[in-house]
Amino acid sequence: MSDLQKTQNDVVATSEITNFAEIAILSQNLEKMETTLTLTAEYVELEKPSESFRGVFIGKQVMNITDKSTGEEKQLVAARFLNNKKVYINAGAVLLSELERASVPVGTPLEVTYVRKEGNTKIYEITLLS
Repeated sequence: MSDLQKTQNDVVATSEITNFAEIAILSQNLEKMETTLTLTAEYVELEKPSESFRGVFIGKQVMNITDKSTGEEKQLVAARFLNNKKVYINAGAVLLSELERASVPVGTPLEVTYVRKEGNTKIYEITLLS
């Protein structure tokens, strides 16, 4: 099994409704409910060395992209972060490998800083926040 397949299996979760009575009650109160956070992710791109962003690591997701030069459809894994009730993602290979290497658990507050570029690869520094 490839790393992408393993990640897809980790990321994609299905759930079934097992308690229709609770769901029915929830559905009757939708107009009274407050919004909590936006689940639609926004890509965060760091352009210049020393730029950074902060967020709570909330896992990974698979992104479908089209290669600009070949038009080929590809799948990339992206790290997900929550900041101020919004979800942000970044698919930097070094960022993902650093998160995995350090076994960063979901729920960890982090600062991600773009350090430098080596060839076409962006090098990131990941710092724990407390």
